[in-house]
Amino acid sequence: MKAFPISILATAAMSFAAPALAWTVWPDVDFEWYANVGKQVASQAQPEPARRAGYIWSPGHYEWNGSRQVSIPGVWIEDDYDRQWRAYAAGSTLALRDRDGNVIPTDAASYPIVR
Repeated sequence: MKAFPISILATAAMSFAAPALAWTVWPDVDFEWYANVGKQVASQAQPEPARRAGYIWSPGHYEWNGSRQVSIPGVWIEDDYDRQWRAYAAGSTLALRDRDGNVIPTDAASYPIVR
């Protein structure tokens, strides 16, 4: 009986194994995204505008919204440092408010412990 050369057997084995090894249950990986993590996006890079009296510029950035990264544009924020400092120095407490303007109580009596 004549033996097959090793190279023919190796080639045959690889031709059957390559499709099986190429198949995967994992999703495709976006390598470009991984390579560009942390790089400034051209559309996101914006110059700081001219100063405005009484305002602080907050530059645009990306934030995680729980499921994906979203672009937040730059905005002007009112500079109320002096007003807050005067209220603190006078001994009054500033009321914390939620996004709807409702006062958030900070005293312990507002949050009783139920046993």
